[in-house]
Amino acid sequence: MIRGILVAALLYLSAYAAETTVENSNFTLSSPLDGTGKQELYNINRFRITEHLREENWFATAIGDIKNILGYDTINSSSYKTASMIRSDTPFHTHSGTYDYNEGQLYAQLYRLYGGYADEKHRLSLGLQKVSMGVGRIWNPTDLFNPKNPLALEPDEVYGVFALAYTYSPSALSQITAVAAQRADESFKYAGRAKGYFDIADIALDVVTADDVTMAGYEVEGELFNTGIELRSEGGWFEDKLLNNQFFQGLIGADYAFENSLMVIGEWLYTSRTFEQEIVLGIPSGAANNLVRSHNYFGMSLGYEFDALLYGSLSGIISGKDGSFYIGPVLRYSLRDDMTMSLGAMLYAGESRSEFGDYGQTYYLNIKVTF
Repeated sequence: MIRGILVAALLYLSAYAAETTVENSNFTLSSPLDGTGKQELYNINRFRITEHLREENWFATAIGDIKNILGYDTINSSSYKTASMIRSDTPFHTHSGTYDYNEGQLYAQLYRLYGGYADEKHRLSLGLQKVSMGVGRIWNPTDLFNPKNPLALEPDEVYGVFALAYTYSPSALSQITAVAAQRADESFKYAGRAKGYFDIADIALDVVTADDVTMAGYEVEGELFNTGIELRSEGGWFEDKLLNNQFFQGLIGADYAFENSLMVIGEWLYTSRTFEQEIVLGIPSGAANNLVRSHNYFGMSLGYEFDALLYGSLSGIISGKDGSFYIGPVLRYSLRDDMTMSLGAMLYAGESRSEFGDYGQTYYLNIKVTF
């Protein structure tokens, strides 16, 4: 019933919205097939429609996708089938059924659909949305709603949650937020966040509670004196009720923008307990995205604007346990104002059976057009 209401709202916004954006993002990839070492060429195309409506203090946003995956061996591989089983933690399906044809697969996805009210002190939103927590650029351990995966092709493409979120801003530098999100099993995950500016830094305290996990966390972000270096830290004390285990996970990071347009980001992620066996066996967890194999990870991201049309970036992660690492170089060129072309790779190295050593290499070409 909820899904039907949301789809009806999407169709209504499509007819009434004041602002419509259409985007087509096409990836052609070469990746290893199920650890065999054989490189498989396949294609992923995402056609996205975004609708924004605003009337005075009222707003609504709807985003819908049509995805096509072309590549017979890829869609029939065990790794793709396993990944396809992952669904949003919502009380309704955000994916349609798939239509399979000779060489590919087609399906639709409801990516975002929410609306609400906002003024200078209040913001209330309801629907399928992103609930943001944390200040990390590479990792967000305190985010138990929409955690990003730094090893994903598009780390910021995350499932939404079906939530009621309210933020009260007593001043321009302080916020109090409360969230209630309904999950796939129709239970609820609740969160509270209080943020304020204290002399030299923004500081926030976070609390998350659900049937399977609880977290008490913090966020700190501020400039190091007047150097232009932004320092940040976030972390949380977790009780994973499904694993009957408690642990701490947090990060320390910094970023700096040079005058020549070079942007440098660095982060260190620490976890008090590792979960090698739980990950390998696929044991259910209340904080599955926080389970890691190493106590320490070191991440870095570099970005440089060569000129108005060409931009390059390089990201990397090293496992402190075994020294294996991931590197992601990307070159992006603006063909015109509404079209970009990116060449990139996802490269892994390390000893056999190390954390990143057996991933294989992925190369891709991405062409994105916005209408």
